[in-house]
Amino acid sequence: MKNNFPGIAFCVFLGSIAWIVAEIEESIIDRAVIDALVIALVLGILAKNLLPLPATFGSGGKFASKQVLEASVLLLGASVALQDITSSGTSLLILILVAVFGGLTVAWFIGHKLLGLSSRLAVLVGVGNSICGNSAVAAVAPVIKATPNEVAAAIGISAILGVGQILILPFFAPIFDLDHVQYGILAGISVYAVPQVVAASFAVSPLSGQTGTLVKLVRVLLLGPMIIVLGLLHRDTDNSSSLTEKIKTYVPWFVAGFLILTVLRTTDVISEDLGLQARSISKLLFVVAMAGLGLGVDVREVGAVGPRVAVTILGTMCFMIVLALVGIQVLDLGLTS
Repeated sequence: MKNNFPGIAFCVFLGSIAWIVAEIEESIIDRAVIDALVIALVLGILAKNLLPLPATFGSGGKFASKQVLEASVLLLGASVALQDITSSGTSLLILILVAVFGGLTVAWFIGHKLLGLSSRLAVLVGVGNSICGNSAVAAVAPVIKATPNEVAAAIGISAILGVGQILILPFFAPIFDLDHVQYGILAGISVYAVPQVVAASFAVSPLSGQTGTLVKLVRVLLLGPMIIVLGLLHRDTDNSSSLTEKIKTYVPWFVAGFLILTVLRTTDVISEDLGLQARSISKLLFVVAMAGLGLGVDVREVGAVGPRVAVTILGTMCFMIVLALVGIQVLDLGLTS
């Protein structure tokens, strides 16, 4: 642990800068257009590739990108109440479920099967664009044992294209004759990250903004079930492992902790206020972990997969938009303008 301290301290330093920059953004324009997770990741990448860092920073960066990241996933469970997932209308919930699992499938098919990306990178693109952006990528990465380069590619390129989505999506309202609620559903289902959903939906009207935020938050709540599903799909199938080792492989310690905290929050053993505090601490740890991930990124490797990742993201975005537009027209989504 002593050998890890310099690197961990440097990750905390970079994470603090990222957090402060995001806070400044919010104080100026009421929202962080560039999320603290992205800023921390970029700072870590720049430090790794531009500065002559001491070799001792390497082990601390790896600790932050693994153990700290896993701890942040665990704490996130304290903010998830299962009844919140089912509180929206049945038709809307079905549409969101199809969007989340369909988006993941489309990303995996385009990225892995058609373009030859690693299955891990394709899955990261899928969960990021179908659930809750950077946080989903960061949370799923340790479950599927993704590399720092894969995390950097998924987050960096998705964030850039997501900003473009903010600028383009409001034009869909007049083009497809959408009312404010319908447009909010479109933005909530198809846009990459929560801050970007807020920006894209409130750009049309407050009602669109409220609707878009609600829909997006339901997507966010599906992160927990997705972590469990992906953990089972990416388990080690080595038959020579002991029973204890198999249990740990099927359910990693932080996923088990996530589930326990989710049950405690769902049954109100953990109060809503305490859950919100846990989520805030989790976000802080995520930011530190992203700095650690950045310290392990080789920009040349990320650049090599960049075009294929971009095509995968654009294909997934198009699927989400088309699905939302069809769902708006076909289903009774239980929200009215």
